[in-house]
Amino acid sequence: MFGQGGSIMKKFRFLAAAFAAAALLVLFLPAFASAAESEEENAQAPAYARIEQDGVYLYRSPSADSGLFVLPSSYFVKLSGEAGEYYIVEYLSGTQGRTAVRGYCLREEVTPVDYTPATPYLYYAVDVTFRTEADTGLPAGFITEYTVSAPYYGTFRFGSSTYYYVELNGAFGYVPATACSLLDYPLNTEHTETPAPEETEPEPEPQQSGGLSVAGIVLLCVLGAAGLGLLYFLFRPAHAKKSAPREEEAEEFYR
Repeated sequence: MFGQGGSIMKKFRFLAAAFAAAALLVLFLPAFASAAESEEENAQAPAYARIEQDGVYLYRSPSADSGLFVLPSSYFVKLSGEAGEYYIVEYLSGTQGRTAVRGYCLREEVTPVDYTPATPYLYYAVDVTFRTEADTGLPAGFITEYTVSAPYYGTFRFGSSTYYYVELNGAFGYVPATACSLLDYPLNTEHTETPAPEETEPEPEPQQSGGLSVAGIVLLCVLGAAGLGLLYFLFRPAHAKKSAPREEEAEEFYR
């Protein structure tokens, strides 16, 4: 009698553990589903935007009066976030020999793309010539003019004058366009060489499951299985122990 009661208690403990495991599964399932959806959205989000018009500024802050320079058209900026009507962008990031510049672009002035460009940034340098006014009283050997090569980032217009935004010895600054070689860089035609995505038929929308979430459906299935297991363990027929053969039957068998 007591042995049977102990067996039932063991079964109840087993089922209680099963119910607890099912509850934990239901609690954590929405978190796992949300994480998977977030990763999928990040994978599908555009990583680059193309500069398709002239006069697109890279701004130091999300403000119209903080323009750093005009980005070269036909190239790209890398998207890293949003700030109201602006994208948070990077330019020349991950490029050997160049220092990345981070800032903002107006969202309406750039076009996000669904591919990763092979050449996202313009890699270009200009020759900057510095001159000093020659003094007739200086002896021979004084250098009054020298030229250096500087990485070019973009153009900046101030009044009627044009300046180039360049980097010299790790520092950024503006130099007059009149002191630099003429700009002569190729346009990026990569966007015209990217094949258009094939049109596919839209997949049918999944049918509604009567308002139940995925977690609710899983919970019902697990609880149903646990309930069936409970009924089986409690009401399964007991196996009768085999009794020893009677002596009369044994004698008849050996006759």
